[in-house]
Amino acid sequence: MADAMLPVALAEVTDPLQTGDEMLTADELKQLSIFDGLKKGLSFDRFPGTTILRRCEKGRVLVRQGSAGATAYTILTTQDVIKVRESQLGSVKKLIAAKESNGPAEAHQYLHDLSLAELKQKQRDIETELVSLKKRQADFDASHTPPNKRPVASAHLLLGGADNKPKGLLHRFQRMFSSGSKSKNPAFIPIDGPADMDANTRRIPLHESELFGEMSCMNRAPRSATVLADSDCYMLEMLRNVLDMLHKDPVYQKKLDEVYRERVLDGHVRRLSIFEDIPDAEFAALRGRLELVEKQAGDVIFEEGEESDSFYVIRSGLVKVVKNAWTFFRANEFNDTHWASLGPELLYAAREHVGSMIWQKLSADVRATLEASAKTPIPADKRDEVIASLNDLVRTGTIHTQLGKAVEDVIVEIDSPQVAIDCEHFPEETEKWSELERRTFTRSLLEFLCPAGIPRRAASSGARRILRYMGRGETFGELGVITGANRSATIFAYDHPDGGASQRLPDSRTGAVVSRTELVKLSKADFLQIVNQSPRVKAKVEAMIANFQRPASTGSSGGHLESLSQSPEFEDLGLIQGQKLMLIDLDRCTRCGQCVEACVAAHDDGRTRLYLDGPRFEKYLVPLTCRSCMDPVCMIGCPVGAINRGDNGEILIRDWCIGCSVCADQCPYGSIQMGELEGAIELTDAQKALLGDADVKPVTHRATVCDLCSSGPGKSPSCVYACPHDAAMRVNALDFFFTKS
Repeated sequence: MADAMLPVALAEVTDPLQTGDEMLTADELKQLSIFDGLKKGLSFDRFPGTTILRRCEKGRVLVRQGSAGATAYTILTTQDVIKVRESQLGSVKKLIAAKESNGPAEAHQYLHDLSLAELKQKQRDIETELVSLKKRQADFDASHTPPNKRPVASAHLLLGGADNKPKGLLHRFQRMFSSGSKSKNPAFIPIDGPADMDANTRRIPLHESELFGEMSCMNRAPRSATVLADSDCYMLEMLRNVLDMLHKDPVYQKKLDEVYRERVLDGHVRRLSIFEDIPDAEFAALRGRLELVEKQAGDVIFEEGEESDSFYVIRSGLVKVVKNAWTFFRANEFNDTHWASLGPELLYAAREHVGSMIWQKLSADVRATLEASAKTPIPADKRDEVIASLNDLVRTGTIHTQLGKAVEDVIVEIDSPQVAIDCEHFPEETEKWSELERRTFTRSLLEFLCPAGIPRRAASSGARRILRYMGRGETFGELGVITGANRSATIFAYDHPDGGASQRLPDSRTGAVVSRTELVKLSKADFLQIVNQSPRVKAKVEAMIANFQRPASTGSSGGHLESLSQSPEFEDLGLIQGQKLMLIDLDRCTRCGQCVEACVAAHDDGRTRLYLDGPRFEKYLVPLTCRSCMDPVCMIGCPVGAINRGDNGEILIRDWCIGCSVCADQCPYGSIQMGELEGAIELTDAQKALLGDADVKPVTHRATVCDLCSSGPGKSPSCVYACPHDAAMRVNALDFFFTKS
């Protein structure tokens, strides 16, 4: 009965219900402390089946390292479970009384389906469970042990050995511990949990009230560790829509911030080498000064040229560091001609529809200055104020949404070739433009309206260059804070790259659920206070500055990073997404085609999943085949849930695919092909009777994607092992390109 209540989406991304697992009613969910006191409240009735209560006996495995993940877990407190069970006991007693008296009673459907004898047995089971739970709670109360100090489960990182091959993102962790590694082993490993894992024990305890699995849930990343119940406990598994509602609630966000502040401070920040020597008492004083910042994909964290006012630690997600991607106006861009022309041009533009919107968004003082400067240059003492007002417009501008709902509307309204070029690869719907795209458009619009008064950004900046990508646990911003220099690059939250306007669906940039990046921010004053209080810390910082400023040698990995930073193809090709990216070394390849032949032979349908066509990067061909993306946008929107991740990080398409081609259209890299099916599907008599006179659309095509040969006996890519010249390889792109020397 419980299984039948599961909606298709949840059934496809979670383990089946086991003994003791159950679906809670909306009233029962409201008893839980995680939802207690929320300002907005959660409408569970609108989303039935999006949570499961898992009753875990000691030894139960909740999630497995490397497996597909699309849910998050919160470990319920003992008091939470007591409240739920007492609520259920009340419902059972009322229903028993109603059945004995043949009177009406309100209860969950599954209770109504139970006989009187079954209801009485359920009452006894709940009462027995409550006795055990209340004894446990009494012991906690007597020992004054808060929920976050009650270990009930543990996360384990399993590396090495034939049965524990690295999967997906974990490939990077294996390199840390390999004998050939040239880098120092880290003391802690970042995982998708409340704190980092000890690198020696590769284990971390999980406590009541803690949340884990967020990264897998929000960004569809593989599970980073195996979670095991160390004692009897209760966990609530939830889909992303529930987690999204929680994150949007200010009350919950405040609770979360308090927990994260302590964990991140004592975890990521405390363990950074420059902070190791600070006394605990001094470092504890920083706890209240940490700011937790959340950014959506495309949000700008800071721009090149801005004041270096803070230091950041990445808690989750990815950021991209780009040179020459700034949009703000700078005083050194303007010359006397600009200052003489700006006032008259803005006044003239204000007479038209678009210009009037710009004019109204400028501050009253700046408008007065511009009006007074209609025939004379803007006075020197007013210029900083004018630049600040223009930058506010660039930072917060929403004019694009007023000009139209679609890119085409904006282009027609503006009628500028340069604006059209700048907007060419923006999302079709203007409301879905990222912050960086909004800023770029507003700057371009101002340049169009004031051709003589506004300096051309392109004249002051070079071509945009991707310097690097950074992920969880990495830090940035310290160099500018320490040296006092302005920001040397633009950094923004990173998402899956666009696949071109023809491949976007209308509901998002690429059809994907937008990813989120979480940051920990420490002000310049607090950071410098730590540095200046300790001579040893100061020495480490000075060594860090020297390392940053030392030019990379030609043969070093730093030199390779520099070559990547000068190659816009690295981002345009989306290589960073590839966890199992296939590459063909063109210096070794003899074009024998044995890799394709092996692919065909490895699958019963006789179709290849590998096409030796695609872009080149450095000496490699990037063929058209699935790369097991970190952010697999192909999985979003399947109407029948036929596309999923397998346990090896591979993308799988199930037999019930209806050939709608949504996944193929969404894949930015052409990795999914639609194959024609042979023969017609005959309906049984029972199916015909069920359908009646309804028209049945035949399934004529089915999506085909590389599954890394997981369906074969070897469960390893046949294309790689069939290559006689070791030219074919499957790599983690982030690992391969950014660490090879």
